[in-house]
Amino acid sequence: MQKIPFHIISGFLGSGKTTFLKRIIDQYSGEKKIGIIQNEFAPANIDGVELQKSGKDFNLLEINNGSVFCVCLLGDFVHSLEKFIDEYRPDNIIIEASGLSDTTSISEVISAGRLAEKIYLASNWCIIDAQNFAKVGPMKQRVSHQIRMADVIVVNKTDLVGNEMETIKNEVRKANPFAEIKETTYCDIDFELGNRAINKFYFSDVKTMASPEINSMVIKNGRKMSRKALQQFLNEWAPKAYRIKGFVNLTKGKTAAVQCTFDSIKIVEMENDFRPTELVAISTEFTLREWNRSFKAYC
Repeated sequence: MQKIPFHIISGFLGSGKTTFLKRIIDQYSGEKKIGIIQNEFAPANIDGVELQKSGKDFNLLEINNGSVFCVCLLGDFVHSLEKFIDEYRPDNIIIEASGLSDTTSISEVISAGRLAEKIYLASNWCIIDAQNFAKVGPMKQRVSHQIRMADVIVVNKTDLVGNEMETIKNEVRKANPFAEIKETTYCDIDFELGNRAINKFYFSDVKTMASPEINSMVIKNGRKMSRKALQQFLNEWAPKAYRIKGFVNLTKGKTAAVQCTFDSIKIVEMENDFRPTELVAISTEFTLREWNRSFKAYC
């Protein structure tokens, strides 16, 4: 069996990884047999729903509730990936890593068991949110590890920053002087499913980080909320979270798609697309119990 190119897309929460992945699928669906792996740190995968709604042709493997690069999930991930390859025989595999991934252990994945005979690392991309690059707080070291392992650094949302761009690029170069840096908005850049010139300098002195002390939580219920109440709820909680995303069941038979990155809140009402509430939050500042109690109070 010819080895399959394995591509990594990493980046902190809300940086634009799923947008980038959608562009790749739009570009290559029908031309290549694509295998997509979505790894969500939270117990539910909202982005997987969005990808499947595209109607494009690809095979999807979802692995939730932790990072596949963590030793606690590594064995299960390797087994699931082997099974996925044997079943679908994709031409290329692209993994959208959890925003909290520490990708320094990628060599352990690539060389694990029979996977070493089936895949090879073809490219490693890291998406950076230019607008919120300085706001990651205690997760900065984890972001730095993602940058260090990448071959291409995509600085996204450049339209939302001004003179800060040079500072951001200088920070990136300090962490990884060998990566190619691309500037973009809405991740509108070309992606080649061929083999890039991969960096062989994998920062062997960098030790894999332990799982972050962070709360990953999901609200699932059939309660309805008004648009105004939803806005008030998110105004209260989004500034305390790294990421909030998902769908909320609104009154009048509507559903709202929600995307929050720090204090940036986006709500889009979706006609004729009713679904129960499934809302994911990742934060160090509140617990599921607090968040769920507040949600019910707004309903």
